[in-house]
Amino acid sequence: MSSGTEPAAFGQALVGTSWTAAFIGLVGFYPSLADRSRRLAKAGLLFAAIGGITMAAMAVTMFGYAADVLSGDPSNVAMYFLPGVFVGVVLGFGLFSAVSLRTDLYSRTLGLLFVLLPLTFLFNLGTGIAGFNPLSKVVGVVAVLSLTMLAIGYLLRTGSAFASREDVEASTDMSAG
Repeated sequence: MSSGTEPAAFGQALVGTSWTAAFIGLVGFYPSLADRSRRLAKAGLLFAAIGGITMAAMAVTMFGYAADVLSGDPSNVAMYFLPGVFVGVVLGFGLFSAVSLRTDLYSRTLGLLFVLLPLTFLFNLGTGIAGFNPLSKVVGVVAVLSLTMLAIGYLLRTGSAFASREDVEASTDMSAG
């Protein structure tokens, strides 16, 4: 570790890897949501694919810096990934959130957790651009993102991600009026 940037690059590689996995999981929602809102689901799929590919490329690149296979300052390269990351997180997760909230297949909790991810990302990006990056904010953002992803996994694992019969009946009654 000659340049002192390898630990940060390794951390970014892990971030890219975890988001890549999240995008792969998000794509798994497409078939069921496309039956209910084809256009929004297709757009969400496209943006999720862009985000997933971008995050995978970022992870590989940052692992290259961490292993000293690539030279230079990884922070100079990281900015090139931001547009794809932005599109994937904000538009990919945002559209899947909108579609899942508009349908009666998934619980509102799942849809709201999906929207919490882009909101947290935007908060982190906005405060970072404004120069507000204390360690407590960074740890808080990581905690919110991590707990949100864990909560989504928990809902899926326990079957609570799907709307209950009462939710479906309530949404049917509301759409009739």
